[in-house]
Amino acid sequence: MYFHTRREFLATGLKGAGLLAASAFVPTFITRTAAATGASRDSSILVVVQLSGGNDGLNTVVPFADDLYVRARPTLHLTGNETLKLSDSLGLHPALIEFQQEYEDGHMAIVQNVGYPNPSRSHFRSMEIWQSGMDVSDAGHREGWLGRYFDAQCEGADPHKLPGEIGMSFGKVMPQAFRNRSNVGLAISDPQTFQWNPSGETSTLAAVQEKIFEKLNQPKAAPAMSASTAGGIIGDEPETINFLRHTAMNAVLAGDTLRSLLKKQKNQASYPNGQLAAQLQMVAKLIAGDFPSRVYYVAQGGYDTHSRQRESHAKLLGDFSQSVGAFLKDLRKQTLSERVTVLAFSEFGRRVAENGSQGTDHGAAAPVFLFGDGVKGGLHGQAPDLSDLVDGDVRHQIDFRQVYASVLDGWLETSSQKILGGKFSGVNVV
Repeated sequence: MYFHTRREFLATGLKGAGLLAASAFVPTFITRTAAATGASRDSSILVVVQLSGGNDGLNTVVPFADDLYVRARPTLHLTGNETLKLSDSLGLHPALIEFQQEYEDGHMAIVQNVGYPNPSRSHFRSMEIWQSGMDVSDAGHREGWLGRYFDAQCEGADPHKLPGEIGMSFGKVMPQAFRNRSNVGLAISDPQTFQWNPSGETSTLAAVQEKIFEKLNQPKAAPAMSASTAGGIIGDEPETINFLRHTAMNAVLAGDTLRSLLKKQKNQASYPNGQLAAQLQMVAKLIAGDFPSRVYYVAQGGYDTHSRQRESHAKLLGDFSQSVGAFLKDLRKQTLSERVTVLAFSEFGRRVAENGSQGTDHGAAAPVFLFGDGVKGGLHGQAPDLSDLVDGDVRHQIDFRQVYASVLDGWLETSSQKILGGKFSGVNVV
């Protein structure tokens, strides 16, 4: 079954049963969304691209005219003639052909020297900081910055948009950025197997699990039967059961709809082969099909370029550029591009000096990229000052939470101060 609107999707439940009619056991944020009114194509959408491993910012946005850059990288530096010129001193890596056009059209913002104080060179710790959106000293914070956005949505913090919309990520593990109290994020690696089958075992066991789910979600027992006899839930269930109800309901509601939308919708652009492109193809289809999400999360790995970086980095950036370029072209052909902003980040940059293996090691600040018809394109912030390093790393000038604040306040229309736990001045990118 194909659903034309969020309302239709959320008003239709397990095996055709009406969600609104079964609202005694449907999670509150879902019933609230099912009852909401409003156009299905009026809300802004954020697509986050995670470049995992630590992208080398200096060979992505290249300070080719800086002698310190050239001397620090005798085998890895790129010359002005090799780069795609942004200015008299900066250029894009030659593999970023699609991005050059986006930049010239005013649809690409490059935020330079983004990082945070006292940076960590640990992949795990630095990614945790970026995804939680919290201070480096807050070691125990587990909820993600987008997860807190979802929670705010379910609390009705954004009066202009439909409440209760979910987040969609692609991969085997939910990103920490999505962790939240409301349990409204979904993570998929293969849409064809995305269903209520948490053990991943046989179809027989899956059927048993579905029966357990249905029993857990029976409405309050009629007066003639006790709750224990009926096997239902009476509303004062423990937090663990509540969590299971939310998780199971999300999976049941989303599984069939995902497969239906992905089968019915057609991409309007040619995508390259590769994991990132495949993920973005699905995102484009879900946006075109009005899937009830304002946030999508995809990832591209491989950026930990400790050795023989020149060839591998060029391949990665080419895939990044071609995939995002195809995605933006797809959206424009479907007149959806005005609704979508793409935010691309990596957990850290690389050290200024190349190492002995013709690669680069873990660094600190690096550029962040935003794409879309609604972004304020161009270069934001100053070019890296290679004469003023911190332990051999580029010094950050812009806190990553300033970028998040701009996206939250200016694009998702939600208070960034509440989400980020403090006030961060934006960088005027949307």
